[in-house]
Amino acid sequence: MHGGSKIIVEYLETYPNFIPVCASWAFGQWGCHSNGSFAQAEREFFEAAQTQSIPLTLIAIEAGKPAGMVSLWESDFRGRLDLTPWLKSLYVHPFHRNRGIALLLIRRLEQEARRLGYQSLYLTTEDAKNLYTKNGWQEIEYVNTPYGEAALMTKALTRANYACVE
Repeated sequence: MHGGSKIIVEYLETYPNFIPVCASWAFGQWGCHSNGSFAQAEREFFEAAQTQSIPLTLIAIEAGKPAGMVSLWESDFRGRLDLTPWLKSLYVHPFHRNRGIALLLIRRLEQEARRLGYQSLYLTTEDAKNLYTKNGWQEIEYVNTPYGEAALMTKALTRANYACVE
């Protein structure tokens, strides 16, 4: 851990003051490339600041400051509306990268999806396929997104996958 600080993963609902931070990360990373707006991103994270259903956002916090985020949404790719739910908006701030935070966020989101009764998850990624493959995700196909060609991936949320973390 950087500086010995513990990283916690919490619901965005618990830290609504971080909604603008999440919105700025999402807009900077994806929204400005897909005709989005900061206001639209902020509305989405306001909507995702809950715990009992999707959309839902988790935030990684270190020393009281946001370090990363990930969301669970009904859909994140217009080309496959038949698939649900989706891991969306995985982002780790550059100052906090290469320390396992992305993996913490992914695993916790998978647990949340299971808690809500889902059997599998989906995502698209243009450049992080290896991160997901190393963690049990499987590529289904390649698709075209507003950001370019991407791997469409899935993961079964079976009890066996989580026996060591429950």
